[in-house]
Amino acid sequence: MYFVYDDFFLKHENGPSHPENPDRLVYIMDALGKWQYSDSIDMVSPEEANEKQLAMVHTEEYINAVRKLSSGGGLSFLDMDTGVNKYTYKSAILGAGGCFKGLDLIFRPNPRFNKFFLAARPPGHHAFPSRGSGFCIFNTISLGAKYAQKKYGIEKIAIIDFDAHHGNGTQDVFYDDGSVFYISFHQYPHYPGSGNFNEMGDGSGKGYNLNFPFIPGTKEPDYIAAIIDIVVPVVERFAPELILVSAGYDSHFSDHMSSLGLNAVSYRKIMIAISSLAQYLCKGRIGIILEGGYEYLSTSESVLETLYGCMDISGLGDIKDRQGLEDYLTEDGCNLREKARNWQILKKIKDLFGVEG
Repeated sequence: MYFVYDDFFLKHENGPSHPENPDRLVYIMDALGKWQYSDSIDMVSPEEANEKQLAMVHTEEYINAVRKLSSGGGLSFLDMDTGVNKYTYKSAILGAGGCFKGLDLIFRPNPRFNKFFLAARPPGHHAFPSRGSGFCIFNTISLGAKYAQKKYGIEKIAIIDFDAHHGNGTQDVFYDDGSVFYISFHQYPHYPGSGNFNEMGDGSGKGYNLNFPFIPGTKEPDYIAAIIDIVVPVVERFAPELILVSAGYDSHFSDHMSSLGLNAVSYRKIMIAISSLAQYLCKGRIGIILEGGYEYLSTSESVLETLYGCMDISGLGDIKDRQGLEDYLTEDGCNLREKARNWQILKKIKDLFGVEG
């Protein structure tokens, strides 16, 4: 698997005691260096995105404002939580360019791998075309989707976001765009306040925006049930040529930034399910972009489980249907739907998206 990273990402700062800080990546890279499967990783250095590429999502005024603010030095803020220092602009465009580099690698003829993980900061899914928010400067995953469409002629892309916070910026970028299906799992109500199940898109994007607004205390069974019962059939129906993942690990039970209850192995299971979809829908192509995750140890462990979930696909060829996937991901005798806490929400979503069963 390709792993895109650069030490420059450590230079961006949000100020003292801020949860989004360089230690997030320090722990991830330390864990990766000690991982028993590290020989299966190809390390890749990113290249900077240019302003024309940033303009695929962001306004010229906003790009110029971030660049000017960053070049001024010191520490400034786009909002009360989103800092800018003299390294922020370059770090953000390296992140966007790192996503492009990963896409170039998995779309080249006969690639060694068909998946990449981008470990960059600042994160991106709360960034809007004309403003940053929620620790995010430029919307890396949205830029990646636009880049894949423009350079490789990809007509349909699915974005799956399992950060604890709704990706309001990503939703906004594609809300009226039927070529990108945005799917988000998140705590609700919670920051940023958006992401209810009835936010389904608008215009040509109607029906291509799917939110799972999970109550506090939600654990793995709800995620797996939602994926098997809803995500798999709607993504199969959409038939994307690429799957992008906003990987936020603040949905881990130890993370203080949410009240959700996933564990590290939960992310492996989620990625196995996504990998099984990608295997027969889009030649296995998946790009994973780091978003949140603020408890350093659990985040680093969860990243490794995410990578392992992309590699642990030897038995996926034997999975013929959704029941087979459920059997693969659950323990014997486990009834996901009896354990799910959000079953009423899941039922409403199934009805809204015309999913049977």
